[in-house]
Amino acid sequence: MSASVGENKTEFYLYNTINASLGPSSPFDFFLGTQTQTEVTLNADGVYRANWGLSEPVNIAFGAERREETYSVGAGDAASYAVGPGAKDGLAVASNGFPGFSDLQAGEWSQVSSAAYVDVEARLIPAWTVGAAVRYEDYDSFGGTTNGKLATRYEFTQNVAARASVSTGFRAPTPGQMNSLSVSQGLDTVTLQVFTNGRLSPLNPIAVSKGARPLEPETSSNTSAGLVWRTDIGLSGTVDVYQIDVENRLGQSASISLTKAEKDALVAQGYPAAASFTSVNWYTNDYDTRTKGVDIVTTYTRPVWNGRLSLTLAYNHNETEITGGTLNANPTTKRIFEEGLPQDNAAFTGTFRKGAFEYQVRTRYYGAWTDSTGNTTGDIFQRFGAMSFVDASVLWDIDSRLSLKVSAENIFNQYPEKAIFQASRGIEYSRNAPYDTYGGQVYVRLNAKF
Repeated sequence: MSASVGENKTEFYLYNTINASLGPSSPFDFFLGTQTQTEVTLNADGVYRANWGLSEPVNIAFGAERREETYSVGAGDAASYAVGPGAKDGLAVASNGFPGFSDLQAGEWSQVSSAAYVDVEARLIPAWTVGAAVRYEDYDSFGGTTNGKLATRYEFTQNVAARASVSTGFRAPTPGQMNSLSVSQGLDTVTLQVFTNGRLSPLNPIAVSKGARPLEPETSSNTSAGLVWRTDIGLSGTVDVYQIDVENRLGQSASISLTKAEKDALVAQGYPAAASFTSVNWYTNDYDTRTKGVDIVTTYTRPVWNGRLSLTLAYNHNETEITGGTLNANPTTKRIFEEGLPQDNAAFTGTFRKGAFEYQVRTRYYGAWTDSTGNTTGDIFQRFGAMSFVDASVLWDIDSRLSLKVSAENIFNQYPEKAIFQASRGIEYSRNAPYDTYGGQVYVRLNAKF
């Protein structure tokens, strides 16, 4: 049996801006509020070895879980969401750039789920193992869901085996996605005008009147097959191919405009920034995808110089396509989703361990990917070329409980291509890059076990 409690909390601050509607009395710095996610999980798990006359006992695992997720919003400074006297003259309300969370927005929302599972694995003959699992989970927000898995593994020899599995899965919408409202401001690169966009809860009456529906879980079906091999000289590896189909993926709805009456209704609900909303959207079960790929990992390990050397080469290729939903009707969004991440990724890692020291060098490779932005002529796509980075580190185990690590990432200080037409946002490199864009970094880390 086990229990765990975890919490993430974010505090928001904004500096060097104003609440224009407050006029000369506006502060320049604001505390905008907090967002907190808390999870409490209780687990009970067991295993039973049943002798059913096979080559070895059948392994039966079973268990239950109860999890409670709580999402809360804490209000910011009153000035960060205030509607000042200048609002009647058209001056923007709330802190400019990021309106604070009002006292009416503040609140706490929870979601409780209970689950049970059974997992059976049996070696039918010495070379052939099969497994099956089923899990039922019930959410107080949307109901129950049942998922399962079938898996098999066959050893052709002691050094070569094949494996395959089919399974289903799901991802539940979070309390934050179902209940939160956020406001963002920025510069429209097409019109070059400042916009204020609101993301409403899909349960908000205004969103419901515009077509929003209660969120449902994403569902998936997964298939994979592969080979596992090893040699007597320290060389081993795996090759796996896979396909993942996901339905009802969560995304943001199309942005729509509101009437003045609808904006006034949101203001009355405690969202003063709604008076200046240019558009709104909400989370919705929006589209379906299919991802196909291959993973290849090769490792070579052997004793060297009274130590141990390990070399690992890992490569992944995957392709994702949108198979249904509204994203198919938006060429820009569709292309970015399908090409916005590299299809090819690789890493080569060399690790040498001797005594209390471990030395490591790693090369990371990211394939080409696509980003887009807009200007007054419309969407512009930019294809970024492949990038490679080299990292190095030294780890010293001072004793059994204390270790010191000195690490350098991107030691050659590589930067990607600069993003075109992003100067209006104050951005030099794409914020959607799949890797860090701030050059080399060095850090020292002390690890302690108690």
